[in-house]
Amino acid sequence: MQIPQIRLQQTYAQIGLRITQPVQEIQQIPAEQSIKQTPAEMTIERQPSHLEIDQEQAWNELGFKKTSLLCAEMADFSKQEGLEAVAQIAQEGDQLAAIENNTDPFASIAMEKANPGPADFNIAFIPSYGSVKFHYTPTEVHINWKQGGAEIAATPHKPIHNYTPGKTEVYLRQKGQLQIDFVGINVNKHS
Repeated sequence: MQIPQIRLQQTYAQIGLRITQPVQEIQQIPAEQSIKQTPAEMTIERQPSHLEIDQEQAWNELGFKKTSLLCAEMADFSKQEGLEAVAQIAQEGDQLAAIENNTDPFASIAMEKANPGPADFNIAFIPSYGSVKFHYTPTEVHINWKQGGAEIAATPHKPIHNYTPGKTEVYLRQKGQLQIDFVGINVNKHS
C-alpha cells in the first residue's frame, strides 16, 4: 500500500553586504615659530692698579747716587774740606808766628798730627727704615650690563581632517523558495 507523502524542498534566502570602507585623512601642518634673541650687553671699564716705588733715598744711602747728586755732594764736601784745611793751616801759621810765647810750635803741631782724636762712628742700618716709599692705587672695575631678551611669535595651524564615512548596503543575493510535492496519491487540485 502506498502512503501518500508530501515532499518539501527548501532553498534558504541569502543576503549580501556591499561594504564601502570609511576613509579618514588627517594632515597636520607644523606651527610657524620665530624667535628673535636680543643678546645681553655688558661693558667693563677697568682702571689698572698703579704701584709707585721710590727708592732713591735707599740708593743714595747705599752709595749708588745719581751723577748730578754725587757731583753736587762732592763739590760741597770738597769745599768744606778745603775751608777746614785753610783754617787749620792758618791756625798752624798763627802758632808758628807766636814765637814770643816761649812754646815749641813744631812739637805741638807734630803731636796733634801724630795722635789725632777718636774717630766719630755710629751703628746705622743702611738703608734706613722707611727709605723706600710706596704708593699703591688699587684697580677699579666698573661693570655695566643691559639685559637682553627673547621675542617668540608662534602661529599654530589646525589639523586638516577629511572623513568619508563608510556604507553598508544589504541586498538579497538569493531568494528563499519552498517547493512542495505530493507523491503517491492523486490529489484533486481543483477546488
